Amino acid sequence: MQYREESGYVSALILASLCLGLCRGYFSLEVGDPCPTPGYRSRCQPVEGCETLNSHLETGRLNLETVMNCGYTSHSEKICCPVEDAHTLNRIDQGTTTSTTPRTTTRWTTRRTTTTRRTTTTTTTSAPNTDNWVDIFQTDRDYVSSSVVTIPTGQRASRDSVVFRDTSEGAECKAPLYEGQCRAVSHCPSVEPLLQQGRLRDEDFTTCREGTHEEIICCPLNLPLQPRVQTAPRLDVPSESQSPQSPQDPQEAEVIARADALLPHYRHLAALAHPNAAFDGHWHHCTAMVLTPQLLLSAAGCERPSHAVFGVADMRDVDADEDYLTDIVRLAPFHKDLALIRLQDPLRLNDRTPANVSVAPVCSQYELTRLQVSGKLVAVAWGKGDDTDCPLYEMPMRLRPTWACGDLVNYGRVQDLGSSHLCLEPENGVEDLRRFSNSSTCTPCPASVASVLHLVRPSGTRCVLGIATPTGADCDARIMYFTSLLNSQFRQFVENEQKQ
Repeated sequence: MQYREESGYVSALILASLCLGLCRGYFSLEVGDPCPTPGYRSRCQPVEGCETLNSHLETGRLNLETVMNCGYTSHSEKICCPVEDAHTLNRIDQGTTTSTTPRTTTRWTTRRTTTTRRTTTTTTTSAPNTDNWVDIFQTDRDYVSSSVVTIPTGQRASRDSVVFRDTSEGAECKAPLYEGQCRAVSHCPSVEPLLQQGRLRDEDFTTCREGTHEEIICCPLNLPLQPRVQTAPRLDVPSESQSPQSPQDPQEAEVIARADALLPHYRHLAALAHPNAAFDGHWHHCTAMVLTPQLLLSAAGCERPSHAVFGVADMRDVDADEDYLTDIVRLAPFHKDLALIRLQDPLRLNDRTPANVSVAPVCSQYELTRLQVSGKLVAVAWGKGDDTDCPLYEMPMRLRPTWACGDLVNYGRVQDLGSSHLCLEPENGVEDLRRFSNSSTCTPCPASVASVLHLVRPSGTRCVLGIATPTGADCDARIMYFTSLLNSQFRQFVENEQKQ
């Protein structure tokens, strides 16, 4: 155990206390979580419990401006506390000259049990820009390995090479739709008028950092010219010809408004179109997620769809001429459980289409192990009605032990049922399975419409955990399986399909 003088310990607490309000960071992590900090390996700890901070400040590896914040406890600030004591490490600015060979990086590694310095030189080649779906999985190891500093060719590493974004109040900031300054929400005069005018939505405002009392956002200084919120009525006929004697059902209007609000969180989802019985139209009763620009993933029970629709909250409003539709050319089933759907043309991702399609953010194994305490679970899909399409919904779910699903009948003949499946039920039971409104036949049917299970992180962002298992359960099933995507056999299956 390393000896620490009492005065050093006291000075560490004093310096750590000064970090309040000065540290930079963009994360809200749990105590013990690895921090993605460049330049040093760290884990999130309360500031008073970080015993290695003093040595890093003394040796100059860190200063109060470069120690990153990772959240707050009820008593103090949490910081990205270095894992190793600085006295046992080589300072990053004491290295020898790096190799001048192109694409060569020098990394310094030191073990606690030895004082020998070992230098390893690796040569990397430029890899083609491919959309490998496995890259979206992140684990504890990925968080730690991302903290290794890569030194540009011919440049000596120093503390100045680690640059953090300025998130102090008044600092300049940039969001996808506007430019502005970091200000507390209450001190940003443009928020309320922009929301009222429909020029921005809640999700369009970018966060600079989490403040002690209120969120620090990027306050808009330049205003978007076009409204972002659709204000026209969504039911029956357009507003100019709508009769005042036929008022909208308030409950149905609320359902549609909720679907519109949910859509920005689920740009990675698509509604699958199947021909109706008369083959003069389509029904959209199944859901798929974007795995790669050319591959979608759904449940095998949805059979062979004709095309996929993106960016429509209420499927009763689908317009083949205006909405983003993509043709499906091939379907590959996996264990009669999941279906890998190949599109005729790769998707145009992000803001290159009105639908603003994106690849699904898949949860990591690390998040899966913490899902019971780190956020809530929701099943998301478009509802199912009697000869009608339905709006998007989000249903709160709760995890059950595997034995609770042991009596489910496997009408879909899913292979290895239970081996890589999660057992869940609606959080509010039968109440969540009722019709959307009195004037509609739409119901959620989460077990039979390939609903996609998401984890809502504490920050409010979503990631995908699984897809409803096609066991053949009824529309009003109260307990159901979801197939986990964190499956090594399924990963291999997708990799093989990508090569074809």
